[in-house]
Amino acid sequence: LLAALVAPAAAQTIDMQGPVAGLVFTSQSVRPLLGAPGAAVAGPALMTGVQWASMAPGGNWGLIARRGIPARVYSFSGSAPSQVATEGLIESINRVAWSRDGSYALAYSSRTAQMQRLRFSDSAASADAPLSLASFGAVATLAIDPSGSQMAFGASGGGLYLVQAGQSPIRLSAMAQPAAAAFDGTGAILYAIDLETLRILEFNSGSGPIDFASLPESGAGAEAPNPIGLAVSGDSRYLLFADAASRSICVYDRTSQNLVNTIPLDFTPSRLEALSATPEFLLNGDRSNEWLMILDAAASPRVYFVPATAPSRITKEAQ
Repeated sequence: LLAALVAPAAAQTIDMQGPVAGLVFTSQSVRPLLGAPGAAVAGPALMTGVQWASMAPGGNWGLIARRGIPARVYSFSGSAPSQVATEGLIESINRVAWSRDGSYALAYSSRTAQMQRLRFSDSAASADAPLSLASFGAVATLAIDPSGSQMAFGASGGGLYLVQAGQSPIRLSAMAQPAAAAFDGTGAILYAIDLETLRILEFNSGSGPIDFASLPESGAGAEAPNPIGLAVSGDSRYLLFADAASRSICVYDRTSQNLVNTIPLDFTPSRLEALSATPEFLLNGDRSNEWLMILDAAASPRVYFVPATAPSRITKEAQ
């Protein structure tokens, strides 16, 4: 790939084609990642002037806020992005959790303190009646299971709550500092990080909590853990989280509950956003001209890079 990008002027120009690995929001634009894991490049911008966006795994849908316009639902399944009317959508959405295949999203607005489940089909999007969370405190984390029937949120100082579709929240734990939460692939098990006790807790079918594991110990003078996100690997073997403080991916075996691997990063992760159902996750992208780092968590987790910007056409040395 690098050789192709620096090919001589006499090289032959060809179109770049291949599978779309997902859509990313970076540098005020939405771009596709083209190619297979480990060999992907960022394609031309599909949308520009984007202030904030949350893209569905698989890249068919997105919640996008543009200059002066609050977040709206967009479809990316056609030849060009198109806004999709979604009756009852809450205003000022600034946090979203997606189900693994992108069929559901859990949206939250910190300005209105409302949470709402969104449902997506091939060509339409619909929004449930919003749920007011004003009495629970500031929401720190969201999660939704693969079927979209169970949702969870953590409120600073208020605890961790489970919400069944159409029902009121049930408090699972009084943890004071919920930092990240994620369902496993079956939706039966919910994991959550409690920063007050520096523990990962497990909730099985709404019961618990069970003490799953401790967060890695910090050395003398080191920063306390700062989890950016929590997830389960595609083969269900591992639980992992991205830590901004240690600049690493911590990998736990779900059966033994042991920390089995720590993947060091040479950058500070700012996201753990699912790009695909396998799953793959975007770890950064807040700065322009920054190479994108992707966590492949289909099986044994690994990190690979994607050039942040790429021309719409690449060159290949003439044979």
